[in-house]
Amino acid sequence: MAGAGDPPARGSHTGLRQTWLRARARLRRGGRRVRSEARAILTAALAAGAAYAIGHYVLGHPYPIFAPIAAFVSLGFGIDRRPRKVAELALGVSVGVAFGELFAYLFGSGPVQIAVVLALAVGMARLIDGATMFGMQAGVQSVVVVALPAIVGGGGFTRWTDALVGGSMALLVAAGLPLDVRRRSRRLAESGMSEIALTLDDVARGLRTGDGELVDDALTRARGSQGVIDEWADLVDTALAATRLTPARLRHDDHLLRMRRAGVLADRAMRNTRVIARRAWVVAQDVAHQDELADLLEAIGDSVREIATALGSSSALIEQRPALLEVAGRLDPQQFSGWPAQTLVVLVRSLVVDLLEMTGLTGSQAREVLVATGMPEPPASGAQGPTGTKGPDDGPTD
Repeated sequence: MAGAGDPPARGSHTGLRQTWLRARARLRRGGRRVRSEARAILTAALAAGAAYAIGHYVLGHPYPIFAPIAAFVSLGFGIDRRPRKVAELALGVSVGVAFGELFAYLFGSGPVQIAVVLALAVGMARLIDGATMFGMQAGVQSVVVVALPAIVGGGGFTRWTDALVGGSMALLVAAGLPLDVRRRSRRLAESGMSEIALTLDDVARGLRTGDGELVDDALTRARGSQGVIDEWADLVDTALAATRLTPARLRHDDHLLRMRRAGVLADRAMRNTRVIARRAWVVAQDVAHQDELADLLEAIGDSVREIATALGSSSALIEQRPALLEVAGRLDPQQFSGWPAQTLVVLVRSLVVDLLEMTGLTGSQAREVLVATGMPEPPASGAQGPTGTKGPDDGPTD
């Protein structure tokens, strides 16, 4: 049963509207992924084409299909192009192709042979190395070789030679053209914070006009945008692991560690923003304090937008602190009448704490700058509500 503070049940028109908003959010996220991974996709494609050209024109193989396969499988299109990982994948492909060639030469092709070669190839791979992807590639490639007739790609270990060419090309690209993990992390950080700012803007417009549907749309936007924050966190963790074995001139650990801390705080801020959007629906039905609360959210949205720009350009986040401190001085719940407005202000206080921490303050310092009102301080974790329990919107997200 819906609570007294929840939006009413949606009709078919509203349901279609929410579906459209979610679809738009997915398209935006998809566009960001394509833009951020464009260089990785392009270099992997060029490596595959170059491997095929070497196999065909230099080695004289009619159809060196395993050369581009090995190159692309080894490189992928993510940022994790550690030489060790690329070498493991390349070796897994080469071992799988070689074992498949030998098995097909001795026992031929068929359903029984495919089952046997898969089991033997994976078992051998696990004996050689404990990496999961090494065993996966060895098994997959051995099945492909046994299933395809020798005329496809050539026989007599020609396909194994092509796999070595593709793997070598992948290693060359991984070592010679390392991806700039900083640029992609900055783009995701800017996108994630911009989504928070846009959500706050939508909530502010809904409050100012008393339009509950706009507030509900803002909640839908916030739920659909959580994936950007999650991708940001995954990217930074992967990038930190990927830089461990790179030369000193390519290490960006200090930057990535700062981005990881900012990502944790952004996740808290996004969760608090969702709870704010959910609770703002009640305030939107009451004319009292609508404009004042809308002004506060717009001011915070402007600060979040500036933080997004700073993260995207590696500018100093401390420059955004004065504007947030000015907003913090206006967040006294006792200056608002009615529990809906007071509850919303307490939630906004938690969001401001998260943002102040992003500018370099500790959690205790950020909470201390809020007005002394006798109200409980916002919790240390932005993922919690004002009573110390998880907010109602902190379940699984889209």
